[in-house]
Amino acid sequence: MPSRGSSIHAVARLLVDHGISGVPVVDDQGAVVGILSEGDLIVRQKARPRPPWWALFLSDGEQLARDYQKAMGTTVAEVMTRPVISVRPSASIGAAAALLDRHRVRRLPVLDEGRLVGIVSRGDLVKALAMGAPDAAEALSDAQRVEEMKARMDREPWTSSRGIVIEAREGGLVLWGMVDSEAERSALETMARAIPGCRRVDNQILVRVQLLTQYGAV
Repeated sequence: MPSRGSSIHAVARLLVDHGISGVPVVDDQGAVVGILSEGDLIVRQKARPRPPWWALFLSDGEQLARDYQKAMGTTVAEVMTRPVISVRPSASIGAAAALLDRHRVRRLPVLDEGRLVGIVSRGDLVKALAMGAPDAAEALSDAQRVEEMKARMDREPWTSSRGIVIEAREGGLVLWGMVDSEAERSALETMARAIPGCRRVDNQILVRVQLLTQYGAV
């Protein structure tokens, strides 16, 4: 693994030779201090437009200095992305996926007390998803599916109605009630379909505006 003083050209060759898109950067004690990725190196290939003079008054000088260093630096420490976004070995797949999405990164170092023990990437999570479909033995019972649907609805601020009726039927769920938009109706169906063991969703939810329009109330 490269250190902070490594040449970026040497690391670029490392990425090419091993067919990888990024590597962790470690200090003298072996602790991970940054990530150097293809994206960090591609920044150097883009022309640096000079902002108009008036834009300098609105810009963050510290950020401009960091941008310059990232574009013109010659060592890994100058170009790498930091601070490091990482996960512990005990983190769930869902937690890792949330971090990747929230921080718009492609890989996460897996650290155990600051020491690198692995790297999880977006591709790894896709593989886990492909292999991790719940089997019939793990499926929830009818009553559990209903309760799980109610719990998921309670956690979401976009649900306009707490009066949705949920019925378990033939290994699936039937949804009844009224909501404010087609987007919400569709999202509730998605929510029900994602519950383990739910084989089908019968969405009988009505959209309030469409119903009023149909009967000439608006």
